[in-house]
Amino acid sequence: MSANLAKRLERDYSRVLTMLFAFMLRSGVKPEQLRAVCSSSLGKAERKANLGGNEEPYGLANVSRVLYAWHRDRRYLDDDAAPKPIRLLGPSPSIEALIRSQRCGVDAAQVARDLKALRLVEQRGGRGFYRPRSDAAVISRHDPLVLQHATRALSSLLETVAKNMSTWASTPLIERSAEVPDLPSDQVESFRRFSQLQGWVLIRTVNDWLESRRPRRSGRKRTGSTVRAGVHLHAYVEKMNRSGSPSP
Repeated sequence: MSANLAKRLERDYSRVLTMLFAFMLRSGVKPEQLRAVCSSSLGKAERKANLGGNEEPYGLANVSRVLYAWHRDRRYLDDDAAPKPIRLLGPSPSIEALIRSQRCGVDAAQVARDLKALRLVEQRGGRGFYRPRSDAAVISRHDPLVLQHATRALSSLLETVAKNMSTWASTPLIERSAEVPDLPSDQVESFRRFSQLQGWVLIRTVNDWLESRRPRRSGRKRTGSTVRAGVHLHAYVEKMNRSGSPSP
């Protein structure tokens, strides 16, 4: 792991741990109890950890935004409203140019190469032309993008819970769950498919709403402040141990 990557991961995880510790302390956990829990958890984590990577983390959310734009921007769609095959690098139309148009503040050429390395795009329509595999960034291997995504998800969840608990939160941000303790094991695959479909509809609707309200590029200087806002959705199936009870 490079020194630059280590610093970024340290910063991201430090923020998550700080928010988690503050939340626990506000909930009545004593500092000495927290230290004991941390020591025990660190020991367990060291035995389980097997993560690594050497790419620069620039955010899975930014990658998703690029893939989303590729499926929406008319300049990058064919007559059937499907994403056009475009070159990896170079001026528009290209993946590099599309990334740059999203104003993510990243090295567009490097991100384009990473999209290829992560197999989020595939060659189509001739040598040197690529199309997205889907409009969602799904990465199946351990990668710094996934690590950063996890830390941002954790910190966002804790921040939402903390804001909703504060007295000034007039309209709480949505933070809900649907759960049963005894779903039959033979229904897990059906649950995965059902939650995938329903989640896809929700995320697509919310994403369309958010994108339609982003400031548009113009020659005039942007007025007013902006904030990061979104919805994070995930399903879970708790692993059971041999005795039939949830794993600790």
